[in-house]
Amino acid sequence: MSSLRNKIRFSIANKLSLVFFSVFILAVGLIFVVVVPQLENRLNEQKKAELERYAQLYSESYLAAYNQGASPVYLDLLAQQYAERADARILLIDSSGNLLADSLKGQAYDAADYEVSSRAIQSRNAATDVVRIGEKNYAMAAVPLFAMATTQSGVNNQVSRVVVVSSSTSDVESAVKLVWLLMGIAASASLVLALVAIYTVSHILARRIQRIERGAKRISENDFATDLPVTSQDELGQLANTFNEMGERLGSAFQQIDIEKRRAKLLLDDLSEGVVGVDIEGNIIVANPAAEQLLGHSINTPCPLTNCVPEEIFDLWNSMNLEHPNREDTFMLEDEQALSVHSSYLSDQAELSSLIVLRDVSQEVKMERSRRDFIANASHELKTPLFSLSGFLEILQDEDVDESTKKEFVATMREQVDRLAELARNLLNLSQMDSGAVSLQTTSVELKGVIDSVAREFAAQSVSQDSRIVTDALPVDLVARCDQERTAQLVRILLDNALKYSPAGATVEVAGSSNGGWASFSVSDSGPGIPRDELTRVFERFYRGKSAGRVRGTGLGLSIARELVRLMNGAIEVDSSGKGTVFTVTLPGGQSG
Repeated sequence: MSSLRNKIRFSIANKLSLVFFSVFILAVGLIFVVVVPQLENRLNEQKKAELERYAQLYSESYLAAYNQGASPVYLDLLAQQYAERADARILLIDSSGNLLADSLKGQAYDAADYEVSSRAIQSRNAATDVVRIGEKNYAMAAVPLFAMATTQSGVNNQVSRVVVVSSSTSDVESAVKLVWLLMGIAASASLVLALVAIYTVSHILARRIQRIERGAKRISENDFATDLPVTSQDELGQLANTFNEMGERLGSAFQQIDIEKRRAKLLLDDLSEGVVGVDIEGNIIVANPAAEQLLGHSINTPCPLTNCVPEEIFDLWNSMNLEHPNREDTFMLEDEQALSVHSSYLSDQAELSSLIVLRDVSQEVKMERSRRDFIANASHELKTPLFSLSGFLEILQDEDVDESTKKEFVATMREQVDRLAELARNLLNLSQMDSGAVSLQTTSVELKGVIDSVAREFAAQSVSQDSRIVTDALPVDLVARCDQERTAQLVRILLDNALKYSPAGATVEVAGSSNGGWASFSVSDSGPGIPRDELTRVFERFYRGKSAGRVRGTGLGLSIARELVRLMNGAIEVDSSGKGTVFTVTLPGGQSG
């Protein structure tokens, strides 16, 4: 019932019909209230004028009869005769209100009902009126009769009698009722026809408007191919035509927006920087894959910013204001991840109010830290032997020392000079590798021959430490595609490292194997091993683990080894199980010649 009322209430056809019905009823009401009473008054005035004309006409006959001394009976007969002609009641009344003659002899007479005669006497002119006697209305006309009378002031015309013509207004009332009836019938018929016509027209208009409404709904559902039929060139036809043009333009505009949106999405998806769009309420409404990767989780938009980013990033975003619309900082997250975060305020009038750009600067931070460590470590490594040399030189210059002491000082100074020379060579090697100035001559190299040759270089050191270098586990036919000189340098670094950290009487084993186009060899020592938390750092420049103790070294050897392996398209790995360390080098396999 409620839905039906709503349909009736808001139907255009019913609204137009109701408006027309109200206007029609108002117009008909005005006709009945204004026109009909005026018509009734006009008819009454006409009737009174007709009665007055009869009264004027009959007054002359009465005056002549009265002057000739006519009897009352004659006057009654004269009144009856005139009454039949006028279809009215005719009375002759004297100036005192007494009835002298009556066309309806014997009918009741009340002077109070005929005050029109008194007005005629007083005004000495004809007088008319409509008087209600009993349950009927009567129109009356009174004409005074003058007679010559002698008074103290002379001879004057005085009103001696009054002729009154009275007739019922029932004919006027019948005519008015007929007009009422005919007007009611005509108004009802006109109203029905008009309502049918207006409802039909409004229903047709409503259907056309409904078509436009359905078209608007389809456009709101992104169906821009809607084409409304244009059945006429009136306002609704022009509206439908304009609507079709609007649909085409909206379709083109949304298509262009969709293209730009896909293009922007492709650009965002291809960016290596993470981009996060935030609305005015602090919800993420757009995030590219790079942002999800950098934050380490997927983002289902819309998502509250405080739930989707680390607290540090949220605090940076929250610190923006109109005075400081841009904020930037770098944060260290878990797993030594460094993120550079730039937050920009855009507008509070658009859906996208601010933008957060994330960039992984872990490598840059690590390189900067390595640079600082490199400078600090290089300075330390240079300072120690230089101070030692400076001290020995001052002693030799300022003090008188014996020959044996001099030899001891010179030997120590030689060690420090060798240390400086080794440091310089290592720094030079790293510099050349970093700048790409190292040239390689890649050939098929038999690894056993190279490793045995380098092992013989350490014979003296092995004897002094009572250690052994064993290469029996190396296959004779183990061949790799590499640079022979650089490979020898690599083996030299690994064997030197193994001997330095191995205790006296230990054995350094070198083994090798080939696997699917790759050749690998390993160097194992029986030293104290490397703690697991230091394994990832052993290849860093100048890094010396806690187990290094007082072992001589610059901390650059393993860094050079890693760079050499990289240049020869290989890989180097380290493993330590608590006692002893194994370095494994894998190089591209070659063919024995």
